[in-house]
Amino acid sequence: MKHTPSLDLSTPQARLEAALRQGVTPAQMLGLQATDLEAVYALAYEDIQAERFEDAAQRLTFLAECSPSERRYQVALALCLQELGQAEAAGRLYAHALLTDATDALCAYRIGECLTVMDATDEAREAFDAAIRLSWLNPDFEAVRAQARQRLDELSALIHPAGRISP
Repeated sequence: MKHTPSLDLSTPQARLEAALRQGVTPAQMLGLQATDLEAVYALAYEDIQAERFEDAAQRLTFLAECSPSERRYQVALALCLQELGQAEAAGRLYAHALLTDATDALCAYRIGECLTVMDATDEAREAFDAAIRLSWLNPDFEAVRAQARQRLDELSALIHPAGRISP
């Protein structure tokens, strides 16, 4: 039987080396198991369902820090931040999540919502357009497509109000 040496996590440098060279996550460094993380996620999900977004955001921040590659933690945290009025931070998290799954029409749509709140109308239009295009890749995103079209129409109405001739 081959002996596997234990990792040295006693110093910040050793923890950094373990993360970069061995793929050790912060959760593993803390001795947390997948079941521990799932229990916290279940609590965060309950908080979201009850619209306790601040509580959920705290739990999800912990989860995202413990397991940074777990996409669903980022998306759920982004939703909480969006609901708390932190559009820029939410948009950045949605963008990161979209990078990890470039076919997620809902993330593109949520980015458009955040950009709209930030008064970045042109960029919001691009995000809603991307959501529409991405929605064709997965039939589960049909509702997202309809909502994105509606948001594009709303943005167009702001730019070209009815009865006004646009240049």
